[in-house]
Amino acid sequence: MAQHRPIVYRTSVSVFFFCCGLTFATWAARIPNIKDQFQLDEAALGAVLFMLPFGSLVALPIAGWAVSHFGSRIITYLSAILYAAFLVALGYAPTVGWLSGFLFMFGFWGDVLNISVNTQALEAQQQFYEKPLMSSFHGLWSIGALGGAFFGGLFMKANTTTVFHFNTMAIFIAVLATCFLFYMVPKDKIKSEEHKLFALPDKSLLLLGAICFCCALCEGAMADWSSLYYKQVVNNLKAVSTTGYTAFAFCMAAGRLIGDKVTIRLGYKGVMFLDSFLISAGLALAIFAATPIAVIIGFGLVGFGVATIIPNVYSLAGRSKTMAPSTALAAVSTLGFSGFLIGPPMIGFIAHETGLRWALITVLILGLVIALFSRKVKEPA
Repeated sequence: MAQHRPIVYRTSVSVFFFCCGLTFATWAARIPNIKDQFQLDEAALGAVLFMLPFGSLVALPIAGWAVSHFGSRIITYLSAILYAAFLVALGYAPTVGWLSGFLFMFGFWGDVLNISVNTQALEAQQQFYEKPLMSSFHGLWSIGALGGAFFGGLFMKANTTTVFHFNTMAIFIAVLATCFLFYMVPKDKIKSEEHKLFALPDKSLLLLGAICFCCALCEGAMADWSSLYYKQVVNNLKAVSTTGYTAFAFCMAAGRLIGDKVTIRLGYKGVMFLDSFLISAGLALAIFAATPIAVIIGFGLVGFGVATIIPNVYSLAGRSKTMAPSTALAAVSTLGFSGFLIGPPMIGFIAHETGLRWALITVLILGLVIALFSRKVKEPA
């Protein structure tokens, strides 16, 4: 296979990150329509939506094995196509049972894509650049997600059906992925015979997993509770405002696009400490000032804070001396993914007992915990 310039590989991997974010956001944009189509109440919808993270959780160990066995390039392409295919299937689901099954497979292949495309990113970073690139790759995921939300709004404004919307986006994603297939990193080289496919994470991976868990819990809590908190602060619970979450999401995307340069300047340990400060300071501002402008600025700071943590954790995990990169990513992702699962309901339980304002102090504390953990992170040689 012909050797391409490094920028070609970087661009191709970025395209697959974009496709991943675009696919997920296309589904998320239509959740209200799916709720109405099947006449689901909130509890029933929550049960159905749980099938997506359940599928992702099941996929994690399988994804690590598949990438190590078959290579990240082919698994990234295959999972991107199947991720888009099950997006189409979701539009055609005739019953809640079929919807749940398709959502499980959608989550499954989405996480296989997550592990494989991050392995591709590590390969591009270490084979051709030898400098941090992970934040910019994840920034393309965020741009894809923003694009999915934007085009979802256009499709719904035009009163198109969910089937037409999903089919159109899936065809676009499949064509885009196929066009860039032959420009991806052809062979995984960050692996030696000493790497074990199945092994218990060592202390360094457990530390990275703990940081990933705290960050994912913060991100999940912001995704599910930031809009409600903003409405409480403006004292209008009937208002439909995503201003607080929009500030968070926009700053997270922007932070990822500039995150690699910050990492080069401060190092992995330094940027994680800065991130933890931004998370805690942003939430302190939002919680204790409790004015609309303070919440917007505070949530924006939290967005900047969480932006580079997981990309940098993945970059460090890929340098594991005890596991193949894909398996190390799966191990760290398992702990991180637990944060996404635990965070929102935990905040809800605390909010029920004490109020949402005080429940969000939990996220502030997690920012401080990340600061403590980041002191033990070892910079790569």
